[in-house]
Amino acid sequence: MNFNDVSIASGIARGTQGYVGWGDALVDFSNDGWQDLFLVNGHVYPQVDSTHTSTRYLEPKLLFLNQRDGTFKNVSRRVGPALEKPQVSRGVAVGDLFNDGRMEAVVENLKGEPMILRPEGGPPNHWISFQLEGVKCNRLALNARVRATAGDLVQLGEVQSGGSYLSQNDLRIHFGLGNHARVDQAEVLWPDGTKETLTNLAADRFYVVRQGMGIVSSKPPEHVPNLP
Repeated sequence: MNFNDVSIASGIARGTQGYVGWGDALVDFSNDGWQDLFLVNGHVYPQVDSTHTSTRYLEPKLLFLNQRDGTFKNVSRRVGPALEKPQVSRGVAVGDLFNDGRMEAVVENLKGEPMILRPEGGPPNHWISFQLEGVKCNRLALNARVRATAGDLVQLGEVQSGGSYLSQNDLRIHFGLGNHARVDQAEVLWPDGTKETLTNLAADRFYVVRQGMGIVSSKPPEHVPNLP
């Protein structure tokens, strides 16, 4: 197996230069079917503020938009003041906190309170969510994979324990679907090597899939509480 360093070619290296990065996540905030890169930052030493450099102890967060061609564009300054707020951030976890089909990011800060970043606006894209339950394999179905096909959009997700620095992401597999209102096929590969295939699934729903039993529950999104 060979690896190539594409940090510069992808646009990530230049956009992260000068920051001390900690938590990060690949997440589809817009549900367009393409994962973006989100990072939180914060220097280690408060004394850095007394040096005659541009480096600071408190640093902003970074969001890189997937350009769908192997490159990412830094849009951190275009998505609201919450990301630009300088903090000493460490961990970040992503998940659908309000069960409404949109992914949020929870940021743990070394100083001050944690922050919940919730995406607002943008096109009303479709999505689908899978909660896997193991029977012959581990109960949480860790390392199980789902390959979802919706038209020409093919995505692969895996149930993973952990996330970034000291953080645990939502164990449900979430796919943005763009303008696709259905998933033609979802192939589940369980950790013990067994497979199940689900077909013709309506979008904008949460599915619970139990090993060997297929779909045992299907729910629409819940009501979203009014947020300050």
